[in-house]
Amino acid sequence: MLLEGKNAVIYGGGGAIGGAAARAFAREGARVFLAGRTRAGLDKVAADIRGAGGTAETAQVDATDERAVDAHAATANISCGALID
Repeated sequence: MLLEGKNAVIYGGGGAIGGAAARAFAREGARVFLAGRTRAGLDKVAADIRGAGGTAETAQVDATDERAVDAHAATANISCGALID
C-alpha cells in the first residue's frame, strides 16, 4: 500500500470531497484524522473507513478558527508522532 504507516489530516472530512479523499488515503493504508464542523458527517465517513479495515479518528473543529486548528494538529501529532507534509 502506498501510504502504509503514514498519517493524514483531512479538514472537511465529513463532506463529499473530503470524505472521498479520506477514504482514498485510508484505502492506501494511511491512518486518517477527520476534522470538520459537523459530527454526523465525520462519524459516517469514519464508520465507512473502519468498516473497510482502515483506521480513522474524528474531531469537531472549525477550520476558520486558527487556535482550534493548531490544537487539533497538536493532538493528532502527539497521537501519531508525525503528519503527512
